[in-house]
Amino acid sequence: MRGAKAALLTLMIASALSGCSDHGDPLEVEGPPGGQDPVSFASDVQPIFDAQCLGCHGAGGNAGLDLRSGLSYANLVGVAANNSAGDLVVAGDGLASVLLQRLTGNPGGFMPPAGPLPESNQEIVADWIAEGALDN
Repeated sequence: MRGAKAALLTLMIASALSGCSDHGDPLEVEGPPGGQDPVSFASDVQPIFDAQCLGCHGAGGNAGLDLRSGLSYANLVGVAANNSAGDLVVAGDGLASVLLQRLTGNPGGFMPPAGPLPESNQEIVADWIAEGALDN
């Protein structure tokens, strides 16, 4: 039993020290967990809007939502939804983001109305929001 306690204590100390750099500064971790690159709004999210949303949400878009490049970010993040309660995108909170609710059809039906985006596209938007909805 004494050996098990010593091994556990050694493991705990090693775990605590592994997060430190050799200069005593905290270890900085780049990107989201799992070693994946963070989702880029410009390279990953905007192309989804360009391909799937601009037919209705271009200049003067439906519900006042214009998702054209250069305008979409400012029209989404922290902006109140016109036809639903809440903000279109709440950085870090996909469940509270009306955009993600509409893309997943919960509640109020899917956007686009012709049918849901592919799950892979929904996941990109969800990951972008979860990562803080950065303008990157």
